[in-house]
Amino acid sequence: MAAETLLREVEDKRKKALDALDAEYTAKIDTVRKQAELDKQRIQDNAKRQAQELAEREKIRIEGAAKLQAKKLIFDAEEKMLESNLSALKDSLAQWVGSKDYEKLLPSMARYAAMRLGSDINVICRPQDARILSDAGVKIASSNLNSMGGFKAEKKDGTLELDLTFEDLLRSHDEEIRGAILSGD
Repeated sequence: MAAETLLREVEDKRKKALDALDAEYTAKIDTVRKQAELDKQRIQDNAKRQAQELAEREKIRIEGAAKLQAKKLIFDAEEKMLESNLSALKDSLAQWVGSKDYEKLLPSMARYAAMRLGSDINVICRPQDARILSDAGVKIASSNLNSMGGFKAEKKDGTLELDLTFEDLLRSHDEEIRGAILSGD
């Protein structure tokens, strides 16, 4: 009987040791599971935060590109509108040069040129304008100017020249004209 008691005691110790190991193993598994769950949650939160940051950066990039594209479209539309209006202005000037108002303007332009360059000037004009300027007492140096309208004036000694052609007037006042068109004046 002593052997049976001894065997039971050994069996009880073994069972208690196994129960203790099982409890320790279960506790460690619970700890590892809790830590894994915490790590998983931290990784998910970090990934979510990074995804939100990336989405926000992408949103900002896309909005910026869209704004830039919109500005480009507006700029292109304004440029086309400006070019169309400038072309219409040139067409109007080309038609206007056949009017009585243009015939009245030419002598005034000649007086302006004489005021700027001195009274002794020569004019280079279009063939159509030579008679009008001659009748106004202007000395015509040449009437072979290829221009929409207006003329070029120079001092007789050739030291100064004043370009009053419509093309040059449009070119020299381009910014003002563009500003007036854009502002609707």
